[in-house]
Amino acid sequence: MPAEIKILERAEMYLRKLSCGVNPLNEETLSETDVCKQERISKCLAYVADYLKQKVMPVMERQEKVAVAKQVKVLKPRPVREPANKELVFTPEMLSKFEISEEPISVSGVVRRLNFLIPQESGMISLVYADVAEVLSKEGVLLKQENDKGKDLNLPTPHGEELGFARVEADIRGHHSIYTKCNVDAQRFILNNIDKCVAQANERLVKRRERAESGEMGRSGKEKFHVTEDQIKNYPTDESPVPVSEIARRLNDLLPQDSNVEKIYFKTIRDWFVSKNYLEEKKNALGKIFFVPTEVGSQNGIVTESRVGKNGENYDAVLYNGTAQKLVLDHVNELG
Repeated sequence: MPAEIKILERAEMYLRKLSCGVNPLNEETLSETDVCKQERISKCLAYVADYLKQKVMPVMERQEKVAVAKQVKVLKPRPVREPANKELVFTPEMLSKFEISEEPISVSGVVRRLNFLIPQESGMISLVYADVAEVLSKEGVLLKQENDKGKDLNLPTPHGEELGFARVEADIRGHHSIYTKCNVDAQRFILNNIDKCVAQANERLVKRRERAESGEMGRSGKEKFHVTEDQIKNYPTDESPVPVSEIARRLNDLLPQDSNVEKIYFKTIRDWFVSKNYLEEKKNALGKIFFVPTEVGSQNGIVTESRVGKNGENYDAVLYNGTAQKLVLDHVNELG
């Protein structure tokens, strides 16, 4: 960048002198017949010199300052939070501080307000949506229903509606959502059943400890990615080839809201295909790594599709049709 700025400075100086009828290399005055002595040419040279000085060079200098700042910036290590590992307890004193909302709020909103009551540094686990939803389902307040995409929703039963739970539809961040809201009575119902919700949370902690002892815990302190057979049934399999990132997104959508299970990443799925000899890793002339299906992979639904990148370069995208996606589902709990 500094070299480019110096070149622009020199170009601006050359143009400036030529516009004044001076040879910038030897400082001699140009002859009257020289093309640079023509008025229109002289004005154009002066205009370009001004443009370089006022428009182009300041931008280059700012970019240089930003680049230097990035180089000298010291990145502070992110503090590592110890995973919560103590049983959850809501004392009467803690619950007395719960602020009931006069406006209906979602079940997740109630859970957030309850978690605000947990003292910091207490080491206690938090309540999650699934803990409360499980209890409300057992009490006949909520019932699992599928939306048009096959995803489970916890919506109020007629009994739940009598207790102040209401089905709501709204557009949230561009997506049409259907969920449950709780009025004052519904919020009180959850508080009256908080011991059952806490028991559900602590049971989850026991399972987490068992998984940790058996080596099934992820690095984040959550359970490693896994799904049940009933959840797998909700996977929207189709024959259209999709990228591995879309497979990961569909798998993560199978998990309940506020799940204590780690999400799965596309690299985990891709690396599994490599380990099973369905994909192989290669390098291009520039040393960049890319993946292509092996013969076995092609036979099992992994295909390539020619595409054009942002820079206009052609590349082969690796896609997975219904057969390849079913292969993932058959081994989904082995991917990690």
